[in-house]
Amino acid sequence: MKYYFKTNDLVKIAIISALGGVSSTYIGYLGNLVNRFMGVPFGAGQFLAGLHIFWIILGFGLIKKEGTCTMIGVLKGLVELFTGGKLGVLVILLSGVQGIIADLLFLVLRKKNVYTFALSGGVSTAANVFIFQVFFVPYNAFQFFLLISVIAFVSGAAFAGVFSYNVLNVLEGKEKEYSMRKVLTLVSCGILLVGSVFYYSFVYETSEKIEVTGSVENPFSFYYEDFSLYETEVIAEMVGQYKYEPETAYTGIPLFKILEKGIPQGDTLRVIAGDGYTVDFPLDGLQGLVITKERRLIAKGYEGSYWVQDVVEFKIL
Repeated sequence: MKYYFKTNDLVKIAIISALGGVSSTYIGYLGNLVNRFMGVPFGAGQFLAGLHIFWIILGFGLIKKEGTCTMIGVLKGLVELFTGGKLGVLVILLSGVQGIIADLLFLVLRKKNVYTFALSGGVSTAANVFIFQVFFVPYNAFQFFLLISVIAFVSGAAFAGVFSYNVLNVLEGKEKEYSMRKVLTLVSCGILLVGSVFYYSFVYETSEKIEVTGSVENPFSFYYEDFSLYETEVIAEMVGQYKYEPETAYTGIPLFKILEKGIPQGDTLRVIAGDGYTVDFPLDGLQGLVITKERRLIAKGYEGSYWVQDVVEFKIL
């Protein structure tokens, strides 16, 4: 019996999916660094969004069979889910849809050249923004939504399309031995590899622990379960400059209950995220603020930029 995917194909799909899923955390970290550099809490990281789709497009280039992108997309999503992806099971939908779109474009555009790769990478990456608009946190300003979509498309065309096409040519020996394109491709791969090794060695933190530091009598660290006795529910609406979440019931631990254990000596709370993003609150203005099990700060009554994801530290100033 002849199968569509040979054993060699399936091995490549499995390896590429695993690499793509594991690297997603690192790519997200790079995106957050871009946000910090630009001085915004979100959005600017879309400049690197194409790196998420890179593996899907590269996989098609190596195997050259329709359906490859979909398989890699779904499996990549599963790897992200089981390695602690913050989107939960919906990451499989997100990654799978991106793979389906790439497959459809490769099916329609029969000539497989750098332009086909760029278009497939760009459209698949831009689809990420549309899926977030529907299922996650909608952008409430059309101009901003359009800008983010354009940035995502350009990133996808560059990183998922052109970059993957160049990497493919190097892997298949189609580039001249000493061509500038080959040198730039290898240097780019080297930079990303060194960065990922540094990230997973010194930055990446799998613990769900949060530190309480600064001007407190008793500095300590805690897990969500340590304060589960005080778990409560708040109903809050997140209104940001460009993003909006309707009124929703959130379950979490009140911040004042956590901080009173440390006996604060200052008058300001600084909330620090894993990527270094920070916001400050007056210590007497914490009513209605809770931290969820996913380490997301629900800042009821505050503007959307105060709703911090991936909280790692509460620091009293």
